[in-house]
Amino acid sequence: MQKLLLLLLLTTGAAQAQSLDLLPPGGAVVPPPPPAAAPLPAAPPRSTWQGGLLMGHDLFRVTNQRPAFSVGQYRVVPRMTTPAPGFRIGFWARYNFGPGRRWLLQPEASYSRSQSWHRVTNTAASTAPGPPPNADFSAMSTSQDWQRLNLALPVGYRLTRHLVVLGGPVLARRIPTGYERLDQGYSRRIVESINHSMRRNGLAWQAGVGYEAGRVLLTARYERSLLHVARDIELDGQRYAFRHFASQVSFGAALRVAPLR
Repeated sequence: MQKLLLLLLLTTGAAQAQSLDLLPPGGAVVPPPPPAAAPLPAAPPRSTWQGGLLMGHDLFRVTNQRPAFSVGQYRVVPRMTTPAPGFRIGFWARYNFGPGRRWLLQPEASYSRSQSWHRVTNTAASTAPGPPPNADFSAMSTSQDWQRLNLALPVGYRLTRHLVVLGGPVLARRIPTGYERLDQGYSRRIVESINHSMRRNGLAWQAGVGYEAGRVLLTARYERSLLHVARDIELDGQRYAFRHFASQVSFGAALRVAPLR
């Protein structure tokens, strides 16, 4: 019986010593580490094809090689310092490609409308009583209505999840104005000549930045014509230099409506 009690005491002491050896220094019990947090779900991949509506506000301006020039008896001064406000509306499509689909090709078709202004002085006008010959008016301001159908083909790259840089060529088809479609008569022949000098087809280049948030892409772009938007003015069988370039700053919003998810 004594031998049995001694064996039980030795077994209990060995078990306690083993448990003490497993404790960290100081005897503190360290709780088990918490389970690792589950990783956040990744953002859903972009669709290859997207599309929607676009709208924008344009600040349009024309410039000439000379600040003023003569067309026969008329002196023409373009207003080149103050951009004229305009607007655009249309549709866009987008093809996302490349690693992570960070590249995009975004064809855009839109209708835009802006204006340019000229100050015209008739040098044949006189203060003498009675209408002098060829003096249809003394001075006037005339505006050119720029209604255009635009086809842009910008290529973009996403620097971050939201920030995009883009740029590309633009083809424009100008819609004839009322001055061009109707005979304005002698009293406005200089206005008719200016309007007839505007080219129907144009080529430009644009570049800018965009911020994409959800279904909306906000952009700011600068556009400059690569070709003259006006050719020589013809008046009374004579041609006069009239080399206009067009530039504009556009603030736009592209709303994605497809795909719906």
